[in-house]
Amino acid sequence: MSRAPRYQVIHDDLVSQIRSGILMPGTRLPSETELARQYGVSRMTVRQALDQLDSHGFVVRRQGSGTYVSEPSERGRRLNRLRSFADEISGTGGEASSRVIRCESAAAPAEVAEVFGCAEGDTANHLTRVRLIGGAPAALQDAWVPYAVAPSLCREPLLNDSLYRTLTERFGVELRHADQSMAATVLTAEQAAPLGTDPGGAALEVHRTTYGSRGEIVEFTTSWTLPGFPFLLRIDAE
Repeated sequence: MSRAPRYQVIHDDLVSQIRSGILMPGTRLPSETELARQYGVSRMTVRQALDQLDSHGFVVRRQGSGTYVSEPSERGRRLNRLRSFADEISGTGGEASSRVIRCESAAAPAEVAEVFGCAEGDTANHLTRVRLIGGAPAALQDAWVPYAVAPSLCREPLLNDSLYRTLTERFGVELRHADQSMAATVLTAEQAAPLGTDPGGAALEVHRTTYGSRGEIVEFTTSWTLPGFPFLLRIDAE
């Protein structure tokens, strides 16, 4: 199993402190020099961790003042970067969790086989989860992963409840980018039941195809997100 880079370890530790309440909203973080001494790394490594925290919405930087833990904002999913569901909703006022509906090796249906470039009926990993924010159902995610990419995926628990983290740390997958499409839809009875809502309700249907560093497809997911948990995007000027 490959080790996470040091900046990721620092990022994850600070995230844990923020989520557990050790670092409260508005708290000023130690300086880069102090953090470098605390973690035994260079200031450049600390800066990488802080850049990631900033990108994920956990902290805000104030010129000449320092880095502070962000105040909770509107709940939703931030799509600034390719990251896990928990990181998408980080800093938006809720904690992510999951309820697994299905985790098995299964025959790839036609749509999935077409995406993967394999034969219909070939074995693939199939993972279906209800994603919750603050304990409330927010989205239904139906993920397929090529069997060759992660052969034992459905025989072992996910790392930190994260498919992306499991793919990268357990199976050595280097995530590169994803193609994603979104459209409004209405929920079928099969989709509405695990979300605890009525059929015919509105939802945002998202299709995501994720690629590894060699251009290989490592995941194809369809999800249905309820209106109370919108997608939040920051759009920077050129």
